[in-house]
Amino acid sequence: MIYLGDCHDNIQVVAEQWRLRLYEFMFEKRKRKDGSTYGLCYCDRVIRRVRRSGADDADGFEKEIERFKTNFREIVLADEKGLKEWSDEKVSRYMRSFMNNLYEAFTQKEINGISNAHYFFQELNIRTCPYCNRHYTFTLDDGIVKVSPEYDHFYDKSSHPILAVSFYNLIPSCHTCNHVKGTKKAEINPYFSGFKSKFELQDDRGKRMPPDEIINQKKVGKIGFGKVDNVSQAEAEQANIKTFGLQGLYEMHDDYISEIVEKVIAYNPTVRQTLVDAFQDQAYSPQQVYDFVWGKYLSEAQYEKKPLSKLTKDILEQLGILPDNNKS
Repeated sequence: MIYLGDCHDNIQVVAEQWRLRLYEFMFEKRKRKDGSTYGLCYCDRVIRRVRRSGADDADGFEKEIERFKTNFREIVLADEKGLKEWSDEKVSRYMRSFMNNLYEAFTQKEINGISNAHYFFQELNIRTCPYCNRHYTFTLDDGIVKVSPEYDHFYDKSSHPILAVSFYNLIPSCHTCNHVKGTKKAEINPYFSGFKSKFELQDDRGKRMPPDEIINQKKVGKIGFGKVDNVSQAEAEQANIKTFGLQGLYEMHDDYISEIVEKVIAYNPTVRQTLVDAFQDQAYSPQQVYDFVWGKYLSEAQYEKKPLSKLTKDILEQLGILPDNNKS
C-alpha cells in the first residue's frame, strides 16, 4: 500500500479541478461555442424527469439535491474524517439512483474528445496501483488504443451513494484490486496514508530471517509483513491485506524475490566495487551503477513509478544492501 501524498505534490490541485468541473457539470447550464448558455442544468433536468414520472416524493428529492449543493465542497473534497462522517448519510432511492448515474455521466463526459475520467487519470499521473504496487496503471489514448486505471470507490457507491463523486473516495487502481475489493471494506485510503509495515523474508515460524542466514545458507524463506507497533495501524493494515489478498498475491512473486537474493549473493562487495570502477571509466557515477544492478525508484517518493518497488526496497534493506532504519 503506497501513500500517494509521498509521491505526488499536485493532488490537491487536481482535486480542485475536479470540484470545479463537477460543479459546472451539475449546476450550470450548457454552453454554446460562443459562450452563451441554454436549456437546463444537469440537476434541473433530472428533477424535471422525476416530477414528470409522477414520483411520490419529488419535493423530497429536490431538497436532497439542494442539500448536496449546499454542502458541495465539503462532500466532494471530503478528507479522511469527512468521508467517514458522510458515509453514514441516508438518502432516498431517487437520490441513490441519481448519485450512481451522476458518477457515470460525469466521468464519461467528454471535453475536447477526452472523457473526464481519462483527463483526471492523466493529471494525477499515478503509474502503478497504490493498493498493491504490482501493476502499471498507465493512461493512454492515442486514437487507436485506450487504456487507463479504474476508479475504485473506497466507500462503495452502492452502500454510500453520497460519496459517489467525492474525489478522495475515488482511488485510481488496477483492474485486479478494483474487482477483488468489490464492495468489501478497506481501512487504509492511499490518499491519506500507506503501510508502515515492511515486506520481509520469514522462516517457517513467521520470524524475520537475518541476512547472513539468507545469503550464506541461500535460504529465501517466505514473504511476509513485518510487525507494526501501533495497534490500530497494524489492524488497519491487516484489514487491507485481507481485503486485497496481498499475502497470497505477493507469495506468487517468489521467483522475483529469489532473483533479488541471487543478485545479492552474486554481486558481493568486491564485484560491486569492480563494477563501479569499470563504469566510472564510462562517466557513470556509483549511484548509476547501483541503479543498473538493483533498479531505480526505491525511495518512498518514487514507489508508484514502478511495480514491486516497495517490495524491492524492503528486501534490500533486510539483506543489508540498503540501510534499514526500522528493523522489526
